[in-house]
Amino acid sequence: METKKQKIQILLSTYNGEKYLREQLDSYIALENFDEVKVLIRDDGSTDGTLEILNEYKDKYGFEIIEGKNVGLNASMYELMKLRDTNCYYFSFSDQDDVWLKDKLTRGISALEKYGASPALYVACSHLTDSDLNITGHTFIPKRPLTFYNAMIQNVCPGHAQICNRALAEKIDGRYSEYMMVFDYWVYLIASAVGEVIFDPEPTTYYRQHGLNSIGCEHSKLKMLKTRINRVKTKVSADNAKQLNALRNVCSDIIPENCKIECDKFFKNQKNFFTRLCYIFSSRVYRQTPVETLIFRLMYLFGRYNI
Repeated sequence: METKKQKIQILLSTYNGEKYLREQLDSYIALENFDEVKVLIRDDGSTDGTLEILNEYKDKYGFEIIEGKNVGLNASMYELMKLRDTNCYYFSFSDQDDVWLKDKLTRGISALEKYGASPALYVACSHLTDSDLNITGHTFIPKRPLTFYNAMIQNVCPGHAQICNRALAEKIDGRYSEYMMVFDYWVYLIASAVGEVIFDPEPTTYYRQHGLNSIGCEHSKLKMLKTRINRVKTKVSADNAKQLNALRNVCSDIIPENCKIECDKFFKNQKNFFTRLCYIFSSRVYRQTPVETLIFRLMYLFGRYNI
């Protein structure tokens, strides 16, 4: 691959990230073919030393820094999408507290270039680490295809590992909703509906788990079980349904008919216990394991996905 013909832009939203930010930014600089990489960072109203650090890298390496008001991660990422360099072919989303491996972007570009002008999303596995970057495991490796029918109710594509091509970025841009749960899940939903999702089982990131993450990752069976129990207790399923309904409305002009039909069935069959029972036996929706799919069906049956 002749990476010098490629242009990729890293999009990062920061907020009070001074503790680990330098390590993340230094890992950008250490990337293969860094001279072909652009960096756009929007600070979401930090009150610590984050901006001082960002301005150092702006002066040294030409990072583009935007000082913004605090609007939250989802809106901040959409601001970055709006301000991205549309001449770039690829866009890589980033957290503020991880460390990237040197081949992260070249692996992603190599996978995505096969899809040309068709919308595509690349996602890679990551090393899970503690706060000192000691490896403790790895992020979830999907067992089933990454289709719209999975994305409807489950996000298995964490944002720090996502790279999208220009065609997908154009589909995402301008399609903001206040009901999106998290930006990376929204990206996965759109990508699975309008394009291809490629998963790379080779880790490309040290994904730091330090207790302060906006979105963490459970990798022990006990923690995953607790998460599933909490999902039943809380309104996460209803929020998931609100996000799906928002996607159906916001993206109705780009998502294919089969996706619209499944979304419509998902909501129209929520009238009563009998219609929900009929739906779970005809639904194409699934999670990544049989147990999780069973839990989804039970939760749907008892009205947890009502909005």
